[in-house]
Amino acid sequence: MTGLKTLERRVISWLLSDDTGASSTSICAHMLGEPCEGYAPSDCSDLGRCLRLLDQVPDWAPRLHEMAAYGPDWKGLLERWDQIVHLYHNEGGVPYSERPRSPETYRAMKLAIAEGYRNDPSYECSFGGDGTLMWSRKIASETEEEDQED
Repeated sequence: MTGLKTLERRVISWLLSDDTGASSTSICAHMLGEPCEGYAPSDCSDLGRCLRLLDQVPDWAPRLHEMAAYGPDWKGLLERWDQIVHLYHNEGGVPYSERPRSPETYRAMKLAIAEGYRNDPSYECSFGGDGTLMWSRKIASETEEEDQED
């Protein structure tokens, strides 16, 4: 096969690889219009799998903002996406593949996720002294409470 692989072949190749996870699979499912859990990347390994998926299927990168519909974790991450991706690739001036840990990237991710929850009035949350999310609970709206009573 010459030239670029079709979208279908790129997606199938990625799905058959060992470089998938819950968050990257959520991106894939959403972009294909399939049922999606909407998991957001929670650490640098998750983020890397998402970025490598987007490298494999660059057509999806401009649509990544659609993932914000899945919750405050995605909203927070996407608001700081460029900064987080830059840190992922360049933290400490060392490529990701050559460093044992990425504490700045991880911290930036955790603070972005916390900010997403902090800005969403439909969640009750608690935050640690370092600003990261300790726990969250969706607050039932009045219509959800009425539906549960029926």
